[in-house]
Amino acid sequence: MNALSGQNYRQILQEELAGRCQKNPKYSLRAFAKDLLISPQRLSHVLNGNYGLSGPAAVKIAKRIGLSHAEAEVFCALVESEHARGRVRRDIARQKVNELRKEYTPLSVDTFKIMADWYHFAILELTLVDDFDADPSWIAKTLGISIYEANSAIQRLKKLEFLEEKRDGSLKLGAQFDVNPAGIPSDAVKKFHKQLLEKAMLAIDLQSLDDRDFSSVILAMDSADIPLAKKKIRKFQDEFDAEFSKAAKKSSVYCLGVQLFRLRK
Repeated sequence: MNALSGQNYRQILQEELAGRCQKNPKYSLRAFAKDLLISPQRLSHVLNGNYGLSGPAAVKIAKRIGLSHAEAEVFCALVESEHARGRVRRDIARQKVNELRKEYTPLSVDTFKIMADWYHFAILELTLVDDFDADPSWIAKTLGISIYEANSAIQRLKKLEFLEEKRDGSLKLGAQFDVNPAGIPSDAVKKFHKQLLEKAMLAIDLQSLDDRDFSSVILAMDSADIPLAKKKIRKFQDEFDAEFSKAAKKSSVYCLGVQLFRLRK
């Protein structure tokens, strides 16, 4: 999480926790609290908005989570904007946050995260199932992610208006989200596909044949046909095979893999 894009300091902490949980599924709020040198109870209250942070505590935490100088300034200013004594000091802190962010585009970071982490798309699709529950704990359990990842993803999707929250607290799809690869950092796209390939590998062993389908076609074809092949990639693979395997010129050997597997636990 880049602190320059965080709406508030709690979101920055939640994003940091979610990122650590993603790298290590055994990582917990208790472990995070230990790394921040505060009690788990205190951290839980802070993340839930029951308690705030002091200025000195904000400085120490910014250092503990490895924020850059600019990010640490924003983090501490965000804390000050909520908890400083006196409206004037809080207003000054808000102005400082705006000045530090004026040459920064938060949307780019949020878009990167959505493209990089598969569960954002899964949550959007999950809203369409009959028994969908907007409770982050249900979403986390259903998709096999941490509660912190679920909370962060929901907030990001709501911020970008891909999700809308109704008056009763339920969630529904918001603006139509059509992914356009143009402008999306390649690192985000790579991370997205790597995550799904890892999940596909697990599905081979853990899911029954009723829930998955893995198939591949190995064929000789012309490298010049790759752009056309990409356009046809969603079509039935027999049609793909028939189209390209009959090419007179065969310059190399390629593998087209198609995997269909269940993301819901």
